[in-house]
Amino acid sequence: MLDKPILLDISAVWCHWCHVMDQTTYLDTEVAKLVEEKTVPVRVDTDKRPDINKRYNMGGWPTTAFLTPEGEVISGATYIPPKEMKQLLLEIEDFYKKNKDKFKARLEELKSETLKPPSMKYGLEEEFFHSVIDNLILEITSNFDSAHGGFGTAPKFPHSDVLGLALLEYKIRGHMALLNIVTKTLQKMSAGGIYDQEEGGFFRYSTTMDWSLPHFEKMCEDNAKLLTNYSETYQVTGEAKFKETAQKILRYIETYLSDHKDGGFYGSQDADEEYYKLSLRERRKRTPPKVDKTLYTNYNALMVTARLLASVVLENPNNQNFALRTIDVLLEHSFSSRKGMYHYYSDGKRHLPGLLTDQAHMMKCLINAYEATADRKFLNCAENIAQFTLTNLWDNEGGFYDRPKSEALGALQERVKSLDENSVAADAFLRLHSLTGRDNYREVAKKTLNYFASTYQRQGIMAAGYGLALELYLLPVQVHIVGSGNDPLTRKFQTESLRAYNPLKTIEVLDPEVDTARLASLRYPVSEVPRAYVCFKGTCTLVEDSREVASKIAPTES
Repeated sequence: MLDKPILLDISAVWCHWCHVMDQTTYLDTEVAKLVEEKTVPVRVDTDKRPDINKRYNMGGWPTTAFLTPEGEVISGATYIPPKEMKQLLLEIEDFYKKNKDKFKARLEELKSETLKPPSMKYGLEEEFFHSVIDNLILEITSNFDSAHGGFGTAPKFPHSDVLGLALLEYKIRGHMALLNIVTKTLQKMSAGGIYDQEEGGFFRYSTTMDWSLPHFEKMCEDNAKLLTNYSETYQVTGEAKFKETAQKILRYIETYLSDHKDGGFYGSQDADEEYYKLSLRERRKRTPPKVDKTLYTNYNALMVTARLLASVVLENPNNQNFALRTIDVLLEHSFSSRKGMYHYYSDGKRHLPGLLTDQAHMMKCLINAYEATADRKFLNCAENIAQFTLTNLWDNEGGFYDRPKSEALGALQERVKSLDENSVAADAFLRLHSLTGRDNYREVAKKTLNYFASTYQRQGIMAAGYGLALELYLLPVQVHIVGSGNDPLTRKFQTESLRAYNPLKTIEVLDPEVDTARLASLRYPVSEVPRAYVCFKGTCTLVEDSREVASKIAPTES
């Protein structure tokens, strides 16, 4: 062993300051020489290794972390200029030599601590879950910036899950203040600098409170989530401005982040401040910023989900066609029955299997595809991934680990449970329960939600995804459409159900000639004409006119 500190550089292809550090600090000949002499340098892309970023990020990108050879943190920062880097490299070497025995002792302590079973406090289920929602609404309203929209101060992020929860709670509770939070934020963002007024699409965040000056990278993940926000807000309000912004997001995605030849969505487009300051006519004379053509499973699944929603809300079936084609690409290139979904596909190879983020988001997008098409292959695939997730990531104490067991160094030895990823997983398992009737799926989701009962408040408004999963547990709506898949009226029921706003709904088309066992378990009679049953809190309502479906699906507490 070289017995040198590790210099871990966590970077990103879209990251402006990462490029600056490469061009200033790492291209400095004295820095380069010291890095080679004093450390073992390792570079990691944050998108490709979210598990490493989660454990070692020092507050942004680039992350510059110094580790022991065993992977324990010695020190770290973000961007470090050349002069400071030279000094720091010498100090780290000296500090490590003088303290390495202490680090080894601490490592043994940490190993023994990880063997101790966690001390868990579980919630009081429904009563407690309702109180969580109340607390989250209070967090949202108290953090809302009434002048500019959004939450908190600069830097200001879109917080899509927060907007999604606020919109849902408006529909459930009828509080106009919650709707105002959503509409004002979306309006201010689309009129501000965080939105590319020339080519469409949103930048990652704003450096200012008024959304005027963005960080100029564009991410597949952020634009997928915001496409959902604008589509849902159009569903609820019917206001054309939200539809127009959603359509412009789609045009940007189709122009820059879509693989039209093979299918799938690219990861990001690089930051280039000078380019984005140009008018559209001036931009056409310059090469656009570089696009990362890696296909990340979790980002693609998010975009598929957003595109499926947009296909019905914006009445554009091409969105559905490309979304389904993308699922085929992901299953062909990034799925293994033994190792689950791989995290990314690039240059003809798949990488990093089994991460929770990919399993959870893929399950959700497959469920959405099943609801949109009634093709059972999508539901079967979702259940296959669910089984992998339960076998390899589930903890009987409750909740899912973020990665499978493996031989690894440092912080990777300890598997962690992420609230946001577990919230998506709980959501997926609750939907699988609604579509299959298998009680173990609901029990897994309930145990997952209970696991975070005593810790969710540490996340503040960032726990909004947890709130959405709790509402799905408390107020699920099941739509069962009984009729032949070839009957236009069956499809009319399906389209109207998909078009109706309610993030807590699941939709299932049951063909009497194919789904006999499922129909028997649900005890629905078969009639000569298609009809729907909308089930809520143990009561199922027969709907014989497809035009009445939307009113029955609307989210409510009663």
